[in-house]
Amino acid sequence: MTTMRGELRSTETRESEGSGDNIEAARQAAIAALDLDGFELQQINAVTSKATGETTVRAVARARDTKPHEATGGSYEDALRAFRESVPVGWQAQNVREVREG
Repeated sequence: MTTMRGELRSTETRESEGSGDNIEAARQAAIAALDLDGFELQQINAVTSKATGETTVRAVARARDTKPHEATGGSYEDALRAFRESVPVGWQAQNVREVREG
């Protein structure tokens, strides 16, 4: 038997928009509107910008949640397939490795 171990990371995201007289004010407003408890800021994109400087931006944050994951199979290929197929919806595999015992 072959065992694969790795880590799963949540794919949950949160988004917010913020507007301001300039891009920095809009950025600060968008970040302030996010609840970052358990999340980390991933990106900020301008949504609209006027010639007067007024700007709206969208901020996206991703969950920090991770958890261990393991699967076994009769061969390396079977174990890897079992690992990938058993990843729950809303999670993605990271750091997958074969575990050699003995």
